[in-house]
Amino acid sequence: MAKRFLTVHGIPIPPFKEQKYGSTSTTIRFVLTGKIPAKKNNQMSVTVRKVARDWAKKQSTKRQATWSDVHKAISMCSSKMRGNVKYNDFLKQSKPIILEQMQVWSKRLEHRGIVFPISKATMSLKFYFKDKYVRDCVNAQQTIQDLLVDCGVIVDDNYNALNPITAQAACYPDELIYSITSIVLTFNM
Repeated sequence: MAKRFLTVHGIPIPPFKEQKYGSTSTTIRFVLTGKIPAKKNNQMSVTVRKVARDWAKKQSTKRQATWSDVHKAISMCSSKMRGNVKYNDFLKQSKPIILEQMQVWSKRLEHRGIVFPISKATMSLKFYFKDKYVRDCVNAQQTIQDLLVDCGVIVDDNYNALNPITAQAACYPDELIYSITSIVLTFNM
């Protein structure tokens, strides 16, 4: 029997195509400690003036600069985003940890034929915060997903490769000395 469309607020919604992981699925866990910075936060726009400076120096040897020259030099300037220093420090610190944990899983599941990067998985994240500070967990989730791709744990973090994704967070102000992130991946080998 075919499933029926559900209509909500006048919009027909088809039955959702859920990926089923049966008894042959495998679950692996990764753990990180410390704050998970957002990739997009703390970025800074920086003006790139080198091309304009070089052109202006060359022009100044020929004649006195005009307003037209000034405007042309200004138009040669561009901008770029300077990376988030905290995010880059987090990557330097966390990549070796994830790679080490990945090696542990490779050895443990070698007999089952585990191959990294994993091409399709579900992900469950749990953030254990050491204080009561209110955070945006979506940004931390994106940081974790990008880290897993960079380390070669998963092929990609698009919905074909990593789906569904669940995330939970709770505060432990008097129980933890550092924040903890638990990453659980479930997949078929």
